[in-house]
Amino acid sequence: MHIRRANAALAFAFLALARVASAQSVEDFFDQKSDWFASETVEGASKHAEAPTQTPATVTVIGREDIELYGFKTVADILNFASIGYFTQNDRRYDIAGGRGLFFFEDYNTRILVMLNGHPLNEPWNNFAGLGREMMVPFDLVERVEIVYGPSSLLYGGYSLFGIVNVVTRSGSSMSGARVRAEQGTWQTTDAAATWGGSGTLQSKGDQPGETWDVLVSAGYYRSEGEDLSLPLIPVDYSTDYDGGTTFGGPQSGTDFEKSPYAFLHAGRGSFTFTARTGSRKKGIPTAPYEIVYGSPEEYVRDTKSFAELRWDRTLALGVRLSARAFRDWYNYYEHDPYADSESYEGYDRYDFILDGDDVDTGGELRLTAQRGAHFLTAGVEHRKRDIVQTSYSRFDDGSIAEDSYIRASLPGKLTVLYLQEEWRPSDHWTLVAAGNYADTEPGGQKAQPRLAAIFHPRDDIAIKALYGRGYRPPSAFEASYEDTISYIANPALKSEEITSTELSVMWQKRSFAAQAYAFDSQLKGLIRLTEITSPEDIEGGVVGPSGNPEDLIGYVQYQSNGDVASHGFGLGLRSRKQALRSYLNVAWAEAAYTPADGEAFDLPASANWLASGGLAWDAGVWAASLSARYVGSQSHDASREIEGTTGSFVEANTRLLWRTRAVYPVTLYLDVRNLFDSDGGTAASTIYTPSVIPIEGRRLSVGAELRF
Repeated sequence: MHIRRANAALAFAFLALARVASAQSVEDFFDQKSDWFASETVEGASKHAEAPTQTPATVTVIGREDIELYGFKTVADILNFASIGYFTQNDRRYDIAGGRGLFFFEDYNTRILVMLNGHPLNEPWNNFAGLGREMMVPFDLVERVEIVYGPSSLLYGGYSLFGIVNVVTRSGSSMSGARVRAEQGTWQTTDAAATWGGSGTLQSKGDQPGETWDVLVSAGYYRSEGEDLSLPLIPVDYSTDYDGGTTFGGPQSGTDFEKSPYAFLHAGRGSFTFTARTGSRKKGIPTAPYEIVYGSPEEYVRDTKSFAELRWDRTLALGVRLSARAFRDWYNYYEHDPYADSESYEGYDRYDFILDGDDVDTGGELRLTAQRGAHFLTAGVEHRKRDIVQTSYSRFDDGSIAEDSYIRASLPGKLTVLYLQEEWRPSDHWTLVAAGNYADTEPGGQKAQPRLAAIFHPRDDIAIKALYGRGYRPPSAFEASYEDTISYIANPALKSEEITSTELSVMWQKRSFAAQAYAFDSQLKGLIRLTEITSPEDIEGGVVGPSGNPEDLIGYVQYQSNGDVASHGFGLGLRSRKQALRSYLNVAWAEAAYTPADGEAFDLPASANWLASGGLAWDAGVWAASLSARYVGSQSHDASREIEGTTGSFVEANTRLLWRTRAVYPVTLYLDVRNLFDSDGGTAASTIYTPSVIPIEGRRLSVGAELRF
């Protein structure tokens, strides 16, 4: 039934598109004003540029000037210090996103869609998206960051229950010439990059004008020894060191390290654009999850990511625009966990657990946009073929592999999505949006999703949006297929999560002032969570143990669709710019209740009800200074820890001082201080960690210089 409806909808869409193509070209559908706030554009929500007041979603845009003034260095910084209701928790492996009342342990950003110039970065093995330096594009290359709140990934086929973050890079023309940047900081931190940008017009041939070209190329390296930590001493029932100690915690050094080289290319000529990125990020794990050895520099994770995309855009006659792209993504995840365990393998008192995931994503997309009078239509199809290989084993010091521990699996994966969106402006005061998609994923199956929006403009500078949307997240290949000989079993019958959201949003934009507010209600069905097997009846997907006896699997864990989450809340954001001063303030409140499949509802752990952030910057041309801060409310612990109370709230502040001068060539010198007041604070920890709270990073100082040629 869903397939027939989807086919009928697509047939109607392309008939409508043919009719639109026969119309005459008209002026730009979304006229942009020249003043500061109203000239902002968003591409991530609808796959074309539109004003924030016209997007069928609540959005925040952080531009290049704010990125430079406040010293934002990663997507995590943007979410923590500039969003309305999003935040990240840093478990000293990754920055993990939560938002609008929803945060899940061990999520690793599988429920937020992160894109670079509209190219999704979530890898197919575990849907992981990096928000820190593992994204591998430094923010001095970024033109703007678009934050789209709620389940808005309709045109991308799913994977976004929280929202979308689209990072848009600068062009070669905007960074014309060569630049060299070097930074040195505490914790033996070094950050260096070299960039060149250029643009121009090729010589004309006959009556044909010359094609324009634009190139931006950059490469760099980041390294840090990280913070010396001393976690609380906690008696445990496993070995925390190779001498047989059973106390977790104490001082450690050199375990919080991070290393990340990258290279980036964005080149365009005429209708063609080529983008490529490659790099890796290796990160130590000082928090010693999964009962591994404490305080060892041998425990780390490494993410290696690359992609190449060729895009073609052409405006045809009669107001029709055709876009096509082909791409290939490569991703490798490598985890190295040392264990001081004399019981698992006879004759050995230590071993290393290795988890190695490789995937290749190959695909393409064809998209048509067309406009006729008050109508703007977007229709397209995207397909991705996914080749995924997952390997795990236990290795001893002599290089040998433990018997029966080696598991290598080739996992299936694909994504096909057909999408359609119609935006209709029947008058100057109204915009109506209706959209839908049909997606087929493996794992996950088939889904159809709608999106509706009614946007009312009582005045040119005010937009009132009534929004309804449904989104889903298919289980990742890891969740559906991962198994080992220690604790995990696969679940080939795992179902998708689905979220339904309604929202009322108001946006007011003046020349030097902007404000927006929203209230939302969401229902998340079929939350995927790790579930412990306590009896053979708990096992899903027909999985049996190596001996064929299901009793052997008692005590193992399996990803299952286990319960629902209801959330609601509101947010308010203010921004202003007047001469040399600019400021912003964001406040958000939300609460979420989780109802397990076999239990009563309780507050979702680790998700702060109150979040706030603000910033004040002064930019006089030669000198600039800024202060940004965030507030994170208290968080409850995971119920299985049986800990009363909460983590407590905290405030974290950053500051930046800039001096722009000329020494033959233009030079920018800057001083950054992170966690200015060295505030104590912590976030609730997953049960894979021994301590119940993971501390935030302490004060960091860095000085840097950028030289432009």
